[in-house]
Amino acid sequence: MARRLLPRAELGVTVLAFLVTRVSVVIGGRPFGGCGRWPVAIEATPETALSEPVPLPSVATREADSRAGPGRVGGGFVAVYVVAYLALYVAVMTPVLASLAIRLEQIDPAGKEAALGLVVGAGTFVGLVSGLVVGVLSDNTASRMGRRRPWMLAGMPVLVAGAVLAAAFGSVGGVLAGYVVMQLGLSMIMSPLTAILPDQVPEEQRGKVGGLLGFTAQIAGVAGFQFAGAFGGSTMLLFLVPVLVGCGGVLLLVMRMADPPLPKDARRSGDLAGLARSLVFDPRRHPDFGWAFVGRFLIQFSLMILSTYQLYFLTDHLGYALDEVTGLLAITGGVGLVMTTVGAVASGFLSDRLRRRKAFIYAAAGLFMAGFLVVASAPSFAGVLVGSLFILFGAGVFGAVDLALATDVLPNREREAGRFMSIFNIAGALPQSAAPVVAPFVLALGGGGNYPLLFVFAAGVAIVGGLSVRPIKGVR
Repeated sequence: MARRLLPRAELGVTVLAFLVTRVSVVIGGRPFGGCGRWPVAIEATPETALSEPVPLPSVATREADSRAGPGRVGGGFVAVYVVAYLALYVAVMTPVLASLAIRLEQIDPAGKEAALGLVVGAGTFVGLVSGLVVGVLSDNTASRMGRRRPWMLAGMPVLVAGAVLAAAFGSVGGVLAGYVVMQLGLSMIMSPLTAILPDQVPEEQRGKVGGLLGFTAQIAGVAGFQFAGAFGGSTMLLFLVPVLVGCGGVLLLVMRMADPPLPKDARRSGDLAGLARSLVFDPRRHPDFGWAFVGRFLIQFSLMILSTYQLYFLTDHLGYALDEVTGLLAITGGVGLVMTTVGAVASGFLSDRLRRRKAFIYAAAGLFMAGFLVVASAPSFAGVLVGSLFILFGAGVFGAVDLALATDVLPNREREAGRFMSIFNIAGALPQSAAPVVAPFVLALGGGGNYPLLFVFAAGVAIVGGLSVRPIKGVR
């Protein structure tokens, strides 16, 4: 019975993906930018989807290409990939930075901090688990639509449904339920989306592509604050518009990208027990990947402290009104966008040219530390702005090189890119749960509301995160 559950999940995802694609064809014409027919047949029966190899058309060619590794990608693919990444991050970042905080303050002003920690923490935990499962299943998806495309398509209606639920409910529990559904949809899209980098981008281009991808989260953060200012008067639009932007960008990539079916010799037998084993990895067998995981977790943890508590720092510690803060944060994001873009693009190109990754991680950690110390001692918004610019510049540098470093040391890249990239995504997503849990304990020291100490703590975490990549031997 257990062996039948995973193929049935794959079948259900393929059917849902087919329905979404039919809608996109009606709206935008022929799929994949000119392919005349959508291939919908799944390549396995419920009894054999993960256990028996099934011949595919032109499989010899695909197997040869897979063994040779990905070839160089053109500017058109990179542009569409970056747009999809950026659009999806708008859907990811807007709730974390603005929508949830605003909605929960409307529902429970007295308990907004605890409610925000509960909603973000629980939703992110669900996203972590579901992201791992989707990553493993997408590695073994045997559909003519490819391995990644079916899951990305199927995640879109789930994401939209979650946004509607989060906006419609008027209680903390209702917002939590909607955000959990949103996280399920995001996982179904994000896990395959990140696997496309090792799937299709060669090593010599990963720094450049990673540089372009690295600042998408910061651009999305700016967009999130803009959405908060534009749609703050309508809860439904505040949640729904960013999600529709994300789905639109991903749909553009899905309709144009190449996603060849899984080569038959790459398929693995599996059941629920095998799936459970695939959700973890042994850092003793893959120490380079383990240290890359630790570094990303710590850097992202420090960044999430700023992202999650910057709004409350301005309102509760510096005394700004909520309506004023959304505009101030939009200014921070707009000016910081320039710094992030320069840091990400320049470091990505230089990292590829110099064939070095670690030095850029060290530099990013130093910028984080300096920025957090400035924010901690800021007497007004001007100080917060200066410190945030240091942090955002560092985030651009780190985001560009971090993805390249991870794909350089990715274990079993040809067969299990989805699995290990999903595991690596945990290092970026887990801080969304961990930071709201740890931060209240730091804030409580010294009588409560100790935001300066919280940001000093974040500076120390960032430095440790930067130094944690030093033991990696597979890259310089």
